[in-house]
Parts: sequence; structure tokens; C-alpha cells
Amino acid sequence: MEQFVKYINSALPDGEGNELVYRFKKKTLDEMNARALEVTGRGGILSRKVVEDLIISEHADLAGEYKEFEAHETAKIKARRSFFGNIIGSLVYIILLITVFLGVSMTTDLWKYTWIIVVDGILLWVVYLLGLGIKKLVSMKRIFHVFARILLFGAVVVTMVAVFLAFVALTDLPHSWLFVIIGLILAFVCDGLFAEITKARLRIIYWLIYIPVISVFLFIIIGALDILAWSVAWMIIPLSLVVDLIIIYAAIRHNRAERMEVADIWNEN
Repeated sequence: MEQFVKYINSALPDGEGNELVYRFKKKTLDEMNARALEVTGRGGILSRKVVEDLIISEHADLAGEYKEFEAHETAKIKARRSFFGNIIGSLVYIILLITVFLGVSMTTDLWKYTWIIVVDGILLWVVYLLGLGIKKLVSMKRIFHVFARILLFGAVVVTMVAVFLAFVALTDLPHSWLFVIIGLILAFVCDGLFAEITKARLRIIYWLIYIPVISVFLFIIIGALDILAWSVAWMIIPLSLVVDLIIIYAAIRHNRAERMEVADIWNEN
């Protein structure tokens, strides 16, 4: 309807040459016309003036609607550019990685060491991709945070595997396999911290599970490095259960104090 066109043009800038403004105007006009057909089709309102006023009143803040549309479309464009940018960047990175590997290998003839350039390079690229996934999932609803935590766990482990392989390839460091165990410890710690930062509902339960698991890994590390005798180091495991009991006790006291505070406020009112 002509009245819709006049209203849209008066509420929004001319936007000549601006494709985004043009698309929004066309979208809004189509919606208004469809809405008008819907209203008149029901047989309830026959007056054209009444229909026009009704539809226009439903779009009273057209400038605000355009800002939302603009923000949404801009975000889509950025996401699309980021997606293709990551694809191109990944291809360039892999080509450079292979080039560096071949260049160093042919120059030094140390093929038995230089393989780590490709392997660790790819692992770090995987960590980067996992980081992108984490960033995306964190920005979404809380229900998706569990997947972000899985990716975070994987990113930490993959990073430590890369460190482990680097030490295996370039050094004769004994017990270098312990880097994998350390990676698992860091992964559990990072997941627990993520749960704390995002205020996950069961974050205390996670710590109650993770602390004994971490204690087992620490037991392996301490024993393998001869920091303590195996017959002594195992005590760290029951100590972790004591820590769990302390956490449970502290949580119960905290919850009880909160309930009493709420009850006092309720009674005062």
C-alpha cells in the first residue's frame, strides 16, 4: 500500500546506494503488505485507513527495528568473512608449514628431528580451531557451554601432547611422557575454572570428582620422578578425599548461612 511506502521512507533515511537500507525497506514493506492481507482476509476489518493505521502502529519504532536488522546483518557478514578468512588462513598456514619443514629438512638433513615441525604445527593448528569453537560456543546459550568445555579439555590435552612430542623429538629427557599426565591435570583444572567462571550449577560436584582424579595423576608424577617413594606418595589420594569432605562441609555451611539470611530478611518484612 502507498501509505506504507510513505511511512517507511519518512521513518528511515533515504539510503540511496545503501543496499542494507534498501533490503530492510523491502523486507518491511513485504511484511506490512502480508500483514494487511492477513487482517483484511479474516473479514474483521474492511476500512483501508484502519488497516493502514493498525499495521503502521505495529512498526512504531521503525528506526529501532532497522538498527536490530543492521546489527544482525553486520554480524552475519563478519561471521562469513571470518569463516572464509580462517579457511584461507589455514591453507596458507599449512603451505608455509610444509615449506618450512622441507626447507629445514633439506638444509640440515636432520629428517629424524624435523618431522616435529609438521606434527606440532598441525597440532597447534587444531588447538587454534578448537579455540574458535570455544569462542563461538561461549557466546551462545548456556546449554552449549558443555560443548565448549569439551573443546577446552581437548585443546589443553592436544597442546601438552605437542609439548611431549617436541621433547621426544629434540631431547633425551627421561619421563617426558609425564607431559601427557600434566596435560590431563591442566585440562581438569581448566574445566573446573571454566565451570566456576560461567557459574555452572554443578561446579562443586565437578571439583569433588576432579580432585581425586588429579591426585591419582599427581601420585604417578611424584612416584615416577622419585620425589617421594611410591609407598609414601599414595597418601595423596586419601588426602584428596579429605579435601573433598572439607569442600562438602564448607558448601553445606555456606548454603545454611544463605538460607538463614534469607529467612531473617523474610521475617523482618
